[in-house]
Amino acid sequence: MKNTKKSSNKKLSYMMRAGMTVLTVILIVLFFSIMVMVGQIQGTARIVNYAGLVRGGTQRMIKLEDAGQPQDKMCGTISSYIDGLRNGSDELNFVRLDDQAFQDKMTELDRYFQELKKEILLVREKGYESTDIIAKSEKFFQICDEATGLAEAYSQKKATSLDHLEKVVIVDIAGLILLIAGELVRALRFAAQNRILQKKVYLDEATGLPNKNKCEEILDGAEAAENGENIAVCVFDLNNLRTINNNLGHEKGDEYIRSFAILLRKAVPGEHFVGRDGGDEFIAVLKGLDDKGIRECLQGIRKHAEEYSRSHPEMPISYAAGYASMADFEKSTLRDLFRYADKNMYIDKNRAKLKEASDRQKTDRKILDHVKKQGYDFSACLYCNARLDDYRILRVGEDFILAEDGSYSGAVEQIVEDFSTGDTRKKLREKLQISYLDEQLDAKSGKLEIPYQYQKQEKLQYGKMTILFINAAEDGRLHHFVLGFEDFQDSSEIRVSEKARLTRYYEQLRQSIVENGNYVDALLETAEAGYMVNLTNDRMEQAFYQKGIMGFLKDLELPCSYNEYCEKRRAFVAEETLENYRIVDSTDKLLERFRTGAKQIIVEFREKTADGKFVWLQKTVLMSKDTLYDSSTGREQIVVHGIMLFKDTSAFHEKEQQENERLQHAFEEADSASKAKTEFMNRMSHDIRTPINGIMGMLNIMQKNRNDQQKMDESLKKLELSATHLLALINDVLDMSKLESGNAQMKEEPFDLELLVNEVATLIDAQMIETGMTHRKHRERMEHTALIGDALQVQRIMLNLLSNSVKYNKPGGKVDTYTKEISCDGTTVIYEFRITDTGIGMSEEFVKNKLFKPFNQEENGARTQYRGTGLGMSIVKNLIDQMNGSIEVESTLGVGTTFIFRLPFKLDHGKHQIRKQDILPDGKELQGRHILLVEDNEINMEIAEFYLTEHGASVEKAWNGKEAVEKFGSSAPGEISVILMDVMMPVMDGLQATEFIRGMDRPDAQSILIFAMTAQTAPECVEKCRAAGMNGHIAKPVEVQQLVKQILEKL
Repeated sequence: MKNTKKSSNKKLSYMMRAGMTVLTVILIVLFFSIMVMVGQIQGTARIVNYAGLVRGGTQRMIKLEDAGQPQDKMCGTISSYIDGLRNGSDELNFVRLDDQAFQDKMTELDRYFQELKKEILLVREKGYESTDIIAKSEKFFQICDEATGLAEAYSQKKATSLDHLEKVVIVDIAGLILLIAGELVRALRFAAQNRILQKKVYLDEATGLPNKNKCEEILDGAEAAENGENIAVCVFDLNNLRTINNNLGHEKGDEYIRSFAILLRKAVPGEHFVGRDGGDEFIAVLKGLDDKGIRECLQGIRKHAEEYSRSHPEMPISYAAGYASMADFEKSTLRDLFRYADKNMYIDKNRAKLKEASDRQKTDRKILDHVKKQGYDFSACLYCNARLDDYRILRVGEDFILAEDGSYSGAVEQIVEDFSTGDTRKKLREKLQISYLDEQLDAKSGKLEIPYQYQKQEKLQYGKMTILFINAAEDGRLHHFVLGFEDFQDSSEIRVSEKARLTRYYEQLRQSIVENGNYVDALLETAEAGYMVNLTNDRMEQAFYQKGIMGFLKDLELPCSYNEYCEKRRAFVAEETLENYRIVDSTDKLLERFRTGAKQIIVEFREKTADGKFVWLQKTVLMSKDTLYDSSTGREQIVVHGIMLFKDTSAFHEKEQQENERLQHAFEEADSASKAKTEFMNRMSHDIRTPINGIMGMLNIMQKNRNDQQKMDESLKKLELSATHLLALINDVLDMSKLESGNAQMKEEPFDLELLVNEVATLIDAQMIETGMTHRKHRERMEHTALIGDALQVQRIMLNLLSNSVKYNKPGGKVDTYTKEISCDGTTVIYEFRITDTGIGMSEEFVKNKLFKPFNQEENGARTQYRGTGLGMSIVKNLIDQMNGSIEVESTLGVGTTFIFRLPFKLDHGKHQIRKQDILPDGKELQGRHILLVEDNEINMEIAEFYLTEHGASVEKAWNGKEAVEKFGSSAPGEISVILMDVMMPVMDGLQATEFIRGMDRPDAQSILIFAMTAQTAPECVEKCRAAGMNGHIAKPVEVQQLVKQILEKL
């Protein structure tokens, strides 16, 4: 574009110059033409005049001839005039008129004049009366007048042409003037552009200061001091331009440079030169200032920069400066002074870096102290500047993902990438944005906590980010904050490797050393007292850090012998720790340790204080070798110094003792639990074998008495009793396992408490009738019975307690049950349940210490066929606790036991429809239902098929998941009413089969009822079944009533 414009301007210039040349040539031609024409016009006027003379002369000549006076001379003159008028005459200065009419007229005039001359001769001979002289002269005069008119017309024509030429000349001159004016304007514009370009050559547009070209011109100039005045060159270099460019962008970097340029020009007096020497470097040339004046000028610049930084904390100005003057470097050029000043600037830059590092370290320690006081011990943390969008690391572990410092926004992207999953990535990014922190974090809120999770070594790692407010900028926006990271240890990982523990310990130790500056500071941070010893010369030289129990050092007279002092203090050391004390009680022992390479020795011992109490002291000896110089003798001596640091560790040992006691108690409890579990295993071995033995015995009896119906009925009843007891044993163990692991979940579903209590009473009454016991039921104030809670668990609690009342009762004994509403606040109702029996009772010691602990049973003569697992009461207690209830027990040996438990329930304000009675199928409730039974175990298949057909259903069997899918796929829509699906099967399991069926393209694929029928009862298994698309879960061993009940509830 620029080249095109330049070419166009050049072409225009050529055209204007050519136009001026052409117009000038035309003007010259016109001037010559005008001159010629003016000459012609002047000649024409002479012709006109002489044409008039010809007429007048002829008229006079004729008059004289008529008078008889011959005029030959005049005749010749007139004849010569006529000839001159016709053909021009140099003698007469006549021009020949280039006009044909005039020439024709003059020819006619000449011819007529000849005739007139003849008449004149006749006049001379005869007299004018006898001639036609008068008539012919009149004719001649007429021709003369016509010739004169033609000459005048010709002259007027030439004048008109001259007028036209004058107009052309004017136009030509005007065009020439315009072209000259245009060229002049162009010349002026070019001169102005040259001035602008010349100015631009020396001007830095970004800052408005003279640029590098001007700076180089000044530095390379031969300028010398005038009248001996001093000249100094100052060099300035911005420190953190790269950081601003990287974090905030180059626009902010340009603004940073411009701000410093304005500040520098404002701070340096106007008579001195200030320029930008490229990039982030500036120079100033100060004239006429001495060294003090130069320093004051530089201090003024520094003061302006500090004021600017205070008012602009988001982008404070930091720079290094150096100067050199002719007063220090005589006979130096400005270029030489620039080089010296540049070297001094880098010295100042290094000094500034050291100070900045020191200030940063102090700030970091201060921030870490603040973090520590807040109660945090982050594994990694960042100190962030919200205004500059940068960060630096305060503390970091070995595998941390971020660099030592950098852009905060860039760090956020890395943190989001490594500390989040797909679901949490967007939310984490939003919460880490500076705009979000500006809104959420201030001095009042103090902190912001963000949980995170990420994949670490093929497992999900959980943790928490904590953002702590540090301070705000002057405008109230967030300025500095700390971002801390804390990984959580999985509570399920009870055993952690020794390497992991040691890594954590040494990581914390390393952080302590780094954050305290050096190892000595880390030690002194926890020391309560100490002293320094010249071990080579056995001399204690200085005591320090005296506080607390270390006040005994106050009376120490220094210098003194370390060996003698230790000997004196040995009397206060406890006998059992005296060997530890003796390790460091003499300089010889310590020097020997130092020679073998030991630099640090730590011992602990007990020492008696002034009040007669013993305390634990930790003594740390730090040894180093130094060279001492005696200026009086000029000799050197190598000595070993030791710093002795003391710390009171009594609290630690007290905690250690308490921990040991706790561990001992825990060991005893664990041992007791282990014994209880051993006893439980022995008992379980017995209790499981007993019903199994009964089952096998009854089967044997039945095989041998097939024709004895009574014997068969008795054996079946005993067989059912044994199987029921065996199932109860297994259920108790599984339930206890769930409760202890926290996997038991309480349901929140509507139920009617009155119906529930009546159902429990009905179930327990059947047992009491067989044993001849009496059951009395009491109901008080049961105003609110439509409740929400876990009805099944409430029923389990009641049945467990009532079963114990029956199991451990006396023949003909009594059981009283009380149900009472004790309070209701409109939302929650609390019921009290009391169960009182006349059984054998329990001892006070057993009730107080063992009743609710697992695997415990009191040895007594309970009237029961089988002993329990010792888990029933523990299960009851855990269930009541999970339901936020309470339980009390009153028992007397030989008299009886009373259980009182209270449970809160939410009121069912929706009044959900509660069934008045359970579905207790005893007929053909499943009549007309076609059920697909999927089971890989032949016995389980036979049992389930029997249960279903007994209640009217038709059954189609499949022996694995794949076969079930094929049978369902080949059936007509709606033909199969229910699918009972085992979970663990060969070929294809039940979960896969369910998912496959739900994904089929048929109308009943989503509506077909599918029940899991499995021995897996863990909550996670139930959840997997639900997620796969199953409608319910039926636990094995299957109870026929529960099986039919669940099917009917869903149909």
